[in-house]
Amino acid sequence: METTPKPNHTQNFIAILCGGSGPRLWPLSTASNPKQFLPVLSPNSLLTQTINRALKIVPIDHIYIVTNLNYRQTIKKHLPSNFPKKNIILEPQKKNTLMAMLYTSLIIDKKHPQATISFFPSDHFIKNQNNFVSDIKKSFNLAKTTNSIIIFGIKPTGVNSSYGHIQIKDKQTDFYTIKKFIEKPDLKTIKTISQNNTIFWNSGIYTFTVKTLIDLVEKHQPQYSLNLIDKNLYRAYQKCPSLSIDVGISQKTNRILLIPGSFLWSDIGEWNAIHKLLPKNANLISKFSQDSLFLSVDSKNCLVSASPNKLIGLVGVKNLAIIDTPQGLLVCRLKKSYSVRELVSNIVSHKNTSPYFLDKYDPNKAS
Repeated sequence: METTPKPNHTQNFIAILCGGSGPRLWPLSTASNPKQFLPVLSPNSLLTQTINRALKIVPIDHIYIVTNLNYRQTIKKHLPSNFPKKNIILEPQKKNTLMAMLYTSLIIDKKHPQATISFFPSDHFIKNQNNFVSDIKKSFNLAKTTNSIIIFGIKPTGVNSSYGHIQIKDKQTDFYTIKKFIEKPDLKTIKTISQNNTIFWNSGIYTFTVKTLIDLVEKHQPQYSLNLIDKNLYRAYQKCPSLSIDVGISQKTNRILLIPGSFLWSDIGEWNAIHKLLPKNANLISKFSQDSLFLSVDSKNCLVSASPNKLIGLVGVKNLAIIDTPQGLLVCRLKKSYSVRELVSNIVSHKNTSPYFLDKYDPNKAS
């Protein structure tokens, strides 16, 4: 691989992707108040937790937030008071991670042509903060010295078809080359590939130099015209396809390396993931918020959430998520909670139910 001069640490940046709608955590996560704005496993929202992690790595003026116009006002409630307003990047429409990363990279590149950027999803839960900080700093150096995209892999702790999987190839000093990406394989495939101990979960945390990303976009996705994005942003977003960086770039290049994450990670993508991380009573029952009130008889391994003025009663049930809000009630098997996304697709596809995710329902009419 090519080598570059000694890394310049003053050119390190973090961009936080904050445009998702979190449908798998319905009914708490909705279109106008998605999961990154919810206090999960902490008094702080997931976005605020992400910003606090970033501040351990770079100064506040080197942190950018990438979101869409719909969240322009909401997002300000979760930012430090001294967060630079110019560092909030508003996309005109949702076009997945590749477009968000490219647009952000071009903005940072105008002032910092030697920039290296680490992109953090805004809705992940991470423990072992010191390990995380050390790993991110390592990725900055590796991205500069190898001119490669760096991705963090998480060693699987179970079987999960909601995650993209990565099969590694050769081990170097403290990173791996990648054999292939396996995008959200079915359970049968996971059980087959997990036996060879070369599989990692895709964390979605990416680090690269702006030059590396532009080179790879020009090679593998030339329809993302850099001049078009620079001269007419709205037209660019209309014309360019909606692609994740995994599908658009990572799966097409050999200029990508994997660092095994040495931190505890969860994408908090579904209720089962939250249940696993929450404290539980003797019957393995957990509650999403401390003020949720429940009583149980002959029930085990459940997750409950309700407003403090409502009592949840469990009788003879097992392995369920029961999530109650003023606008919706979800009851599902914990191991099937990844299918809540499909439920939300059904909700928004019908005129009479779509308001219950899009936050346009009339509570008086509903009652």
